[in-house]
Amino acid sequence: MIRINIICEGSTEENFISKILYPHFILKNILVTPRNIKTGSSYGKLKANVIQWLKEDSAAYVTTLLDIYGMGNKYPGYEESKAMEPYAKAIAIEQAFKSDIEKADLSVYRFIPHFQLHEFEALLFSDCAVLEEFLSLDYNFPVGALQNIRNKFETPEHINDSPLTSPSKRILSVIPSYEKVADGILIAEAINLDKLRAACHHFNNWLITLENLKTA
Repeated sequence: MIRINIICEGSTEENFISKILYPHFILKNILVTPRNIKTGSSYGKLKANVIQWLKEDSAAYVTTLLDIYGMGNKYPGYEESKAMEPYAKAIAIEQAFKSDIEKADLSVYRFIPHFQLHEFEALLFSDCAVLEEFLSLDYNFPVGALQNIRNKFETPEHINDSPLTSPSKRILSVIPSYEKVADGILIAEAINLDKLRAACHHFNNWLITLENLKTA
C-alpha cells in the first residue's frame, strides 16, 4: 500500500483529509494521513516538518494541503511570483519549495508540495446551489448571492482580491453565521469530491499526481 503524509494546518483541512480524501484514496490502495501542524506564516517551521517526515518515514510520500492566502514573503518563490496569474503563482511557489527541500539531500521525489491558490472555502464555490441550500437552513439571505460572487471569477480557485475578500470573508459577508470547522466539511461532503475536482483544476491536478504515485 502506498502511504502519503499530508501536512496541513487547521481542523478544517485535517477533517477534509480524514473524511473526504481518505475514503477516496483507500479504494485505490493509498493511505493518506493528515499531519496537522501550526506554522502560521513561518516557512522555517513548515520546512522543518517536511524534512522531519521525510526522514522519519522513509517509505512514505509527503505532500502539503496549505494555501497561499496569508503566506509570508519568506516562502521561496513568493516574491518572484507576485505578478503571476494565480495558477502560475501556485506552481512557481511549489517548485521553489521543492527545490529548497532538495538542498537537504533527501529523497525529494517523495515530496509533492501543494498549495491551494487561496483558501479552503474556495472549494465550496464549486457548487453554489449546494452551498446556498446548506447555509440557508440557518440564515436567510438573497437567493443567488453566492452564485453571483462565483460568476465574477474564472474558477472557484480564483476567488480572492485582498485579505478582506478571501473566499471565507465573501461567505461571511452574505451569511455571518457560517462556521468554518462545523459547516465547511459538511458542505464539501454534500457537494462531493468529483464536483470539487471538476471545478478546481489545480486541486484536481494535485489529486491526479497522488493517484499515480508508485510504491516509494
